[in-house]
Amino acid sequence: MRRRDFLAQAAVGAASVVGLTAQGAQTPAPGGRQGADQGRGGGGGRGRGPAPVAPAKLARVSLMTLNFNAYLKNPNNQNPTPEQTLTAFDLPKMYVEMYGVHNIEYQHTTIVQSETDPAFIKELKSKLDENQMTMTQINLEFGTVQSISYAEASGRQQAVDHVKQWIDIASQYGCPRVMINQQQNQLTKETREGAVAAMKAMADYGRPKNVKVSAETRGVGTPEYVQQIGGVKPWEFMRDVFKDAGANSNVDIGNVGAMNQQELHDCIKGWLPYSSGNMHIKSSPFWDIGQAVKFTESLGYKGLYSIEVSRHEAVRIVYNTILANLA
Repeated sequence: MRRRDFLAQAAVGAASVVGLTAQGAQTPAPGGRQGADQGRGGGGGRGRGPAPVAPAKLARVSLMTLNFNAYLKNPNNQNPTPEQTLTAFDLPKMYVEMYGVHNIEYQHTTIVQSETDPAFIKELKSKLDENQMTMTQINLEFGTVQSISYAEASGRQQAVDHVKQWIDIASQYGCPRVMINQQQNQLTKETREGAVAAMKAMADYGRPKNVKVSAETRGVGTPEYVQQIGGVKPWEFMRDVFKDAGANSNVDIGNVGAMNQQELHDCIKGWLPYSSGNMHIKSSPFWDIGQAVKFTESLGYKGLYSIEVSRHEAVRIVYNTILANLA
């Protein structure tokens, strides 16, 4: 999301360079490590068209709009690159034509006009419906002050009010989830009580509107931070926050801080009972995406695997890996 953008090398055709978002500067594992049959659905590189798999498998995949920032026009950028030709309205058609995917996850910044322009909502909803597209989640990035973990009550209340506004917007789009940024490094034993109360207010507001409020894993934390939260893993500390708030989880497998497969699986299992039905999928040299998908499926997960990498080349690799490891 707006919060991190790391580059990694991936073997794509003639060794294309792809950008991967993850917990650190990471590279996809050597050939074959990211799951069997990476060549399915157009092979490596940008690819052309949906993978030749059952529709039920494609229905388990979502794509974040963040993946395609390199191709999106930005009204604040006066010098766009030649590649930046798409708008938020173009993405639903592109998703269907290139990937056969009908699930789209927007950054709130990409559709921020929704806050002030009913005509924007109407037009985007029309594009979603035209392409039989579901907006599966809106990711909310409001900064450090407007967050559940802000020390002062005024900032937490601003966060609650702003999230409520976006829950109403999500409802208009038929979107069942919003995800907040809890600003993990501000979330300590001292700020926990206020954070739980703020997140509970958000979740309670969204529930009758059928909009879930979730948060994701946000990294391993510094030794000083881990000491502040009592020596537990940051994902364990956050799990108890959304559990007490009656809110939901969104595992971001690249931001667990896992240094091996077992550590990743521990977090997936620990957060699954509270899942919003959405997970963010990235790549890492420390564990295998395919094994993570198979493990998650073995726990009975029926939700979405939402890809969070940069550019078509990287998206195609992770897309192929997920599909190859779904039963």
